[in-house]
Amino acid sequence: MKIHLGRDALAEAVTWAARALPARPPVPVLAGLLMTAAEDRLTVSGFDYEVSAKFDAEAEVLEPGSVLVSGRLLSEIARSLPDLPVEFSTDGTYAVLTCGASHFELPTIPIEDYPKLPEMPPFLGTIDGAVFASAVAQVAVVAGRDDSLPVLTGVHIEINGSTLRMASTDRYRLAVRDVAWRPADPQAELKEGALVPAKSLHEIARSLSKGDEVSIGLSMDKSSGAALIGFGAGPRRATSRLLASDFIKYQSVFPQTYVGSAVIDRVALLEATKRVSLVTERSARMRLTLTPGQITVDAGSSVEARGRETVPAHYDGEGICFPVNASYIVEGLTVIDAPYLELSFTTPTKPAVFTARTALDAEHDPSYRYLFMPLRPV
Repeated sequence: MKIHLGRDALAEAVTWAARALPARPPVPVLAGLLMTAAEDRLTVSGFDYEVSAKFDAEAEVLEPGSVLVSGRLLSEIARSLPDLPVEFSTDGTYAVLTCGASHFELPTIPIEDYPKLPEMPPFLGTIDGAVFASAVAQVAVVAGRDDSLPVLTGVHIEINGSTLRMASTDRYRLAVRDVAWRPADPQAELKEGALVPAKSLHEIARSLSKGDEVSIGLSMDKSSGAALIGFGAGPRRATSRLLASDFIKYQSVFPQTYVGSAVIDRVALLEATKRVSLVTERSARMRLTLTPGQITVDAGSSVEARGRETVPAHYDGEGICFPVNASYIVEGLTVIDAPYLELSFTTPTKPAVFTARTALDAEHDPSYRYLFMPLRPV
């Protein structure tokens, strides 16, 4: 194997593929990046049995071939090289990298034991990369992190024609986001949904948010272990296994009707919440109290530090107080992308919902709903 390519091309390819490398490889071969040269392309791939990442870079291929090298080391070297052409070749049991006066010889990993990389699943449609990344971030924020409850660690994806819906929950919060996309089949439906690990989906979506169209593919063949979702944008491709768990029937969690609502400047409430939460733990109790014309954020008790701040609110109902988890409110306010929000509620002990408003006199936008459970009164 012998190729010539640009420094930036190598660094970008290696950095992307290295995203799939496990932090603690269960077997040494998974610490490697697979470098394959053929025709005028260098394909760099990483895989950990859960997520795969692959990048196709333009290269002058003098001798085709494949080699497996330490991914972390190659990634660090590639990012530190001078801005000069790179020659990458193999010499016996070493991969040789030369860039200007820099010369590295990296021991190769036996390629025979490297697992077969998954193919991209059948194409479903495309979506704007920035829109996709934003939507994933809005739902992944509520996903659980306890691997003993897999259903709570995933993002549930449904398709109904030109609408793609994502939902996630940790039992105390529920986030649902509807986005427009371009399906290959305008009549396509995926009502049973696909459950994707939230951490993997968030990292992939964030990395594909550079303005490119993102193509999405899906295979639901759970019986053969080939249940995969795939993403592609330009030279980047990634796949992730699907979780086998069934997502909750979440529609009934949202209140059918609301007793009241308030419209609040989102940034003002977010900043007030951050400041008041300084007197307590981020995951500790805080109170949101609505009274005519305002919402008051307070935390602390008579035996500890206390904080309180009042923010104007468009509200003319009776006073009501919600005991809440401070971090849930901060995270919900952070991912809403609008100048105003609407807080809709029923009682202090039932779920409350944040939705976005582009202006005070605009209707709320139901395409994103962030539901949170108040804490029990003490």
